[in-house]
Amino acid sequence: MRLQSNLGQPTEIVHVDGRVKVPGDYPLETGMRVSDLIRAGGSLDPAAYGVHAELSRYTVENGGQRDTRVISIDLAAIRRGDQSADIPLQAFDRLSIKQVSGWTEQDQVNLKGEVRFPGAYTIQPGETLHSVVDRAGGLTAFAFVEGSLFTRQELKVREQEQLDRLASRLRTEIAEVALMGVRAQQGSAPSAISVGETLLHQLTDAKAVGRLVIDLKAVLRNPPGSSDDVILRNGDELIVPKKRQEVMVLGEVQDPTSHLYKRRMTRDDYIEQSGGPTRQADRKRIYVVRADGSVDSGSRGWFHGGDSVDIRPGDAIVVPLDTERLPALTVWSAVTQILYNLAIATAEVHATIP
Repeated sequence: MRLQSNLGQPTEIVHVDGRVKVPGDYPLETGMRVSDLIRAGGSLDPAAYGVHAELSRYTVENGGQRDTRVISIDLAAIRRGDQSADIPLQAFDRLSIKQVSGWTEQDQVNLKGEVRFPGAYTIQPGETLHSVVDRAGGLTAFAFVEGSLFTRQELKVREQEQLDRLASRLRTEIAEVALMGVRAQQGSAPSAISVGETLLHQLTDAKAVGRLVIDLKAVLRNPPGSSDDVILRNGDELIVPKKRQEVMVLGEVQDPTSHLYKRRMTRDDYIEQSGGPTRQADRKRIYVVRADGSVDSGSRGWFHGGDSVDIRPGDAIVVPLDTERLPALTVWSAVTQILYNLAIATAEVHATIP
């Protein structure tokens, strides 16, 4: 219709937007009124303000400047059948249906794992995690509170953007190392490129989790709304696993795996049970990811070595790659740490949800 229109015969189209089910442009029919346009738009949706609306009317006088006039529409009268309120439409008319003040879609959060009544819960604005866990009947006797995983959609989106940016930077730096190696005939360049391509493949396959580190034990111990509590948002998810008895070892060890927790075993004991560090391991930067997602590097002073870190059930010991032995790539350290943390969070999700 727009292609067939011209100055003498303008497009016979009217528009409806706002809180109707199918907003958009519609052909202007003979004798068409406001109520007809609302019906064409699928009628008002539940959030529509059904009292008043606005109609914008455009007119062009003698080919000159276009004038705009805003007409108040009494929707309530139209719904009562008042024909005088249901005015006829003209070409270019735009009807805007307002939204009820304060209207929001129903937000929901998901509780999974060791809660008495897992499932989706509708939340009120400002409602907290403590409140929803109480509504779900609390936790079961088998809940591993320290290992709870709390995820948020906004964080997941930002994490994925960070992963994509890191992958792009890593791809660029691998190309630069390859070019420098060719020019300088460096023997270490092929090794660095091989490691970099492996990391790049893992990074591009990785999926963001969106974890927010929380202290669920403190959340439930204190009254709702305390400083430890979490104000919930739509799409938040809490996963509470069963009690754990294992300690995970991953990274640059001979056999990355999980071991049964034993009270007297140290960090290095678990690493030795995994075959010990590889030649590419960075022994000085070994760290522990706690079951709640927090990180403990063991750096507490002059007289505390990393092996003094107490190991608890559900912990993960990470032996990172020694990037200083390879040609300088600025993002390698960040990439490896992110990959390890994603692997830990993903493993927790898979271990909790059948």
